[in-house]
Amino acid sequence: MENHIDLLETKFSINHIYRQKAITRENLFCILDDAVNTRLTLISAPAGFGKTTLLSSWITMHKKRSITAAWLTLEAEDNEENRFWIYFISAIKSIIPDIGEKSLNLLYTSRIGGIETIITVLINEILESRKKFLFIIEDLHVIKNTQILNGLKFFINHMPYNIHLIITSRLRIITRLSGIKHFNSIIEIGVDELKFTKNETAAYINEIMELKVSQDQLIRLYELTEGWPVGLQIAALFFKRKGIESINDKQVIMPPSNFADYFMEDILNSQTPAVYDFLIKTSLLNAFSCELCQAVTEVENCNELLKQVLEMNLFISCFAQKDQWYRYHSLFAGFLRNKVKEDKPELVKDIYWKAGHWYERKGFAQEACTCYLKAQSYEKAVHIIEQISSPLIYQGQFAVIEKWIESVPAQYVFRNIRLMLDYVWIYLSRHKVSDASYYIEMIEKESEDAALPLAIKGEFLIAKAFIKMDHLEESIQLLNNAMELVDPFNPNYSAALMSIATTYIVHGDVPEAEEYYSKALTASIKIENLYSAAYSWGGLGMMLTCQGRFREAEILYQEAETYLKEKGGNSIPLLGIIFSGLSEIFYLKNDIEHAAEYSDKAIEMFEKGGIFDIKNNCYVIKARSLLAKGCNSRAIEVMNKALILSEKDNTYGFKRHIEYCRARIFLDMGEIEKAEDFIEQYQLSHTDHLKKYNLHDYVLLAEILVKRKEYTNALFCIDEILKLDSIGGLYEMQLEILKSDALQSISKPEAAFAELHKALVKCSNENYLRLLINYGSRMESMLNVFLTTENTRSDKRSIMYAKDILKFFDDKTQKTVKGNSLLTKRELEVLKLISDGASNEEIAQSLYISISTVKSHILNLFTKLEVNSRSKAVVEAEKRGIIHTIY
Repeated sequence: MENHIDLLETKFSINHIYRQKAITRENLFCILDDAVNTRLTLISAPAGFGKTTLLSSWITMHKKRSITAAWLTLEAEDNEENRFWIYFISAIKSIIPDIGEKSLNLLYTSRIGGIETIITVLINEILESRKKFLFIIEDLHVIKNTQILNGLKFFINHMPYNIHLIITSRLRIITRLSGIKHFNSIIEIGVDELKFTKNETAAYINEIMELKVSQDQLIRLYELTEGWPVGLQIAALFFKRKGIESINDKQVIMPPSNFADYFMEDILNSQTPAVYDFLIKTSLLNAFSCELCQAVTEVENCNELLKQVLEMNLFISCFAQKDQWYRYHSLFAGFLRNKVKEDKPELVKDIYWKAGHWYERKGFAQEACTCYLKAQSYEKAVHIIEQISSPLIYQGQFAVIEKWIESVPAQYVFRNIRLMLDYVWIYLSRHKVSDASYYIEMIEKESEDAALPLAIKGEFLIAKAFIKMDHLEESIQLLNNAMELVDPFNPNYSAALMSIATTYIVHGDVPEAEEYYSKALTASIKIENLYSAAYSWGGLGMMLTCQGRFREAEILYQEAETYLKEKGGNSIPLLGIIFSGLSEIFYLKNDIEHAAEYSDKAIEMFEKGGIFDIKNNCYVIKARSLLAKGCNSRAIEVMNKALILSEKDNTYGFKRHIEYCRARIFLDMGEIEKAEDFIEQYQLSHTDHLKKYNLHDYVLLAEILVKRKEYTNALFCIDEILKLDSIGGLYEMQLEILKSDALQSISKPEAAFAELHKALVKCSNENYLRLLINYGSRMESMLNVFLTTENTRSDKRSIMYAKDILKFFDDKTQKTVKGNSLLTKRELEVLKLISDGASNEEIAQSLYISISTVKSHILNLFTKLEVNSRSKAVVEAEKRGIIHTIY
């Protein structure tokens, strides 16, 4: 048979993009392995998503079964029907020479019966050969000829059992081949499957691109590229030139020129003018629906254009939780936006204004405000901010408001009392009192010539009272005045009640604080003032915790969590207040795993909403949790981070409180001299006149005096504190333990055991395990002596609880010996890295071993420690004292 055209043999060659250091895409390889048992696999995604690389690497190095593969790469020239089918048949013939003789002969010599007759002959040839094979057709999107597509559908609908067809395309294949059968036998792979996972991103960056980056830098690269493989490659090359330290620098932005050639050549140049215009105009929108596109493009056939963009897979995706709303890939959108600004800058303000107007009409105030600001329509934006800023503040959404106001020119802010008052709340939430005071003064000046509305004046007085909180009487007076100005159903009324409670807490008046927090909570729930409700719950929970009423506090926090999620959603920043309280309870109950989990969740929530006033308390719990795990150096690092944040302001003794917490951690570590620095800095003495608001300072002093063996001074200090009313059950137990130690040390065993008995009974009621454990080996000695001499006590609760505590110390000692002897040096190294939060990939990199070896060591750890998870392994190692020996 004589060929009538010369065939380009490279079109039949598998595109060997396999590298020695290619990343392994196990999930996709498994899908392809399983797909061989079906009839058809369709892979569709935009350019650069690794379709060719996936198939070539799968065939070359990972295909589990031995099966022959044919490959055909299509080009625009293949839209001529005869040429297409000649290449189609020849690709199969290149791997199985027996197939294609008859069908090719028909193509070259006769077309009687049409193309379906020739395809029928080919199908029969394949069936007769009985040889199983794969046939990969690459880049079907270049084929526009409907006759070819109809012929391909005929082939697919009548495919014999011994062929599995894989087709790749940038366009959605299933829509182009509508009418094909075997829907139950089709495997579809799209963008969601092809984009890199976080682990694959790490492997690509570290192993292929050879960039040694941190976990935070990996997350930034993943978020920037959204798993787009080519985008990740371009980003990696850019940051390799810039220096990897610039990855986390938000000021360093990859210029769209890095992607210009790629997007222009592969995407934009092939679009019709209508689609091109649609892409350019809608790219300015972070999210869009068909109706919104219609509003900004003013094109009648908008629905048809959107359908085309979706079918062409032009870096567009649908929101999972928002049906019929779409977005472009961030890098593609960034490129398009740059094109708009360069080629049609006059469009930018117009598009944003139209979008803002549409959002406003539809009742989406926040989205409207953002668009108006981008359109520089400041009057419109300020009008919306005036309407919605207060409700957002009551939800703790400070970051949103701050971003808006910072986008407004100064002249609009300084003549608008509402915006200045918003700034006051933003700065107060961050303890930046001097900045808040500046705006209070500006409001006073601005309102000299004009009377403020009562609600605004009441809110102003509440804000001013916060600033004056160090002065009890003046602050309370301001808050009472505020309550006279506002209606009980105004959110400012419940805010005033909550502020009164907070003022009393600052000054150590617990009963008054509890009364006002309860009133504030009731008022807040009535009108759904989430901000005041969350802080009131937080205040009440804190007081219950200090009183040693853990169960009640936990129930209260759970009630708060349910309410806030119901009213504000699962990611409302105010949940951070509740998570912070729960983390402290879990810590005191020695549930270290949950304590660390909730402190991390709380920090995340505070950062999301821009609420910083309780964030440092979360750092404190996180530090103490790390200390409980034996991670001393990391605990100090976290405390230093909290201290740096507290340097910004010293309101209500905030910085002093963080310094106290750091001293507390030093004392728990046994580093008395470092803890003493706090005592010396604030010149604390056991002879001072005590005040309730800083009792914890003097409890710390009492413990230091005991450990200095200054027992007389320690006992004097303890007795002076215990004389005060309502100091709280938690402090009482701490003081009783200290007093027992001091009395036993001066040979007063009967009195010492009486104090220890009281403490143990109280601890047993709520299981304050951490309170006793933190006292260290000295507690173990005290309990052993106590059990030796006090077994005849009629109240057996203290005896039973003392035995339970000793089990912890005994178990810890035995497991330390057992654990250290069982674990190898390498297993200890892996365990240390796990406790530091390292992933398997990071452990492999640190120890220069493979990931499979890491997994093997981890399985050995699980077996030896009798656990089934990484987090449980760390907790168990801490219980056995193994962690302490590693650090």
